[in-house]
Order: sequence, then C-alpha cells, then structure tokens
Amino acid sequence: MTINGITIKTPTDLKVGVFRITKSERTASGKMMMEIIAVKRRLDLRWEIISDTDLQTILNVLESKVFHTVVYPDPQKGENATITAYVGDINMEAWQKIGNRYWREVSIALIEQ
Repeated sequence: MTINGITIKTPTDLKVGVFRITKSERTASGKMMMEIIAVKRRLDLRWEIISDTDLQTILNVLESKVFHTVVYPDPQKGENATITAYVGDINMEAWQKIGNRYWREVSIALIEQ
C-alpha cells in the first residue's frame, strides 16, 4: 500500500467502504427517482501496534498536502486500485515499551475525493 508513492507499514486491518453519491427526488405521485452521480471509496486503516518512526512517516506524508494518491488492494477489482483521497479522522493511543515508544489502536480514514 502506498501514499503519494511512499510505501507505508502494512495496516493490521483495512476496511474498504463503497458509497454512492446520489441525487434524488420524488415525483408528483410520490415515486422516488434517483440518479447515481458517483461511486466513491473510503479506506479505514488500522494498526494494532506501530512504531514511532513508522507512524511519523505516515503522518508526515499525510500532512504534506490536502489530496493524496493512494494505491490499495481493491476487493471489487481483485487487484490494486488508485484513488485520490483526503484525510478524515486520525486517532491513536501512546504506548511505551522499555525505552521505545510505540502507538496502539492507530486508525486513519482516507476518503476518495
């Protein structure tokens, strides 16, 4: 998996969400009419444990600009896909282990533009 051409530490979990952006309205008879404008992806990345250095690399890449080129394994295509995404929520918990700092339960949401 890469962000802006930089390979990142493989997440413990990767959730790929597919959602449709629609325009909908009801006719005079009450029937719902809907037009699909676009189909977008949301990637939820999660690491159980990640080193300080690996997390810094990811955060620095994500703070470098607003939109990012993300290559990820797409379940629908059965191969890698590329999207342009922006960053949603980032959450993490600090965890110390004998002199080295690690982070646990780190989650990052990447949402297709």
